Amino acid sequence: MKAVAWGCLAGIGVGMILLCMISALMAAGKLPVWAGDAIGLVAGCVMAAAAAMVCARVSGQNGFFLGMGCAAILFVGCLLCALATGQQPDFWALIRLFSMLLCGCIFGSIGVNLRFRRA
Repeated sequence: MKAVAWGCLAGIGVGMILLCMISALMAAGKLPVWAGDAIGLVAGCVMAAAAAMVCARVSGQNGFFLGMGCAAILFVGCLLCALATGQQPDFWALIRLFSMLLCGCIFGSIGVNLRFRRA
C-alpha cells in the first residue's frame, strides 16, 4: 500500500507540473486548443508511467500489477475530475484508460527490473 501511495503521489506531482506547462503554452498561443484531447492522452500516459516507475522502485516486486493499479487509480481520479467539471465520458475516455493501463504495466515492469551499476 505504501508503494502505491508514493507512486500515485509522484504521478499526481508529475501531472500537475505537466498540465501547468501545457496550460501556459496554450495561454501563450503556442499550442492549439483543438489538440486538447491528444495532449490530455499524452499527459495521462506520462502520469501513469511516472507513478508506475516510482511504485515499482519503492516496492521492488510485482511491478506489472502495481503499475496497473497506480494507473487505474490515476485514471479514476482524472475521470472524477472530468465528471465534476461537467464533461461526459466518451470514446477518448476508453482510449485514455487502456493507454494509461498499458503505460502503467510497461513502466512498472521496467521499474522492477531496473538495476543501477556501481562504479
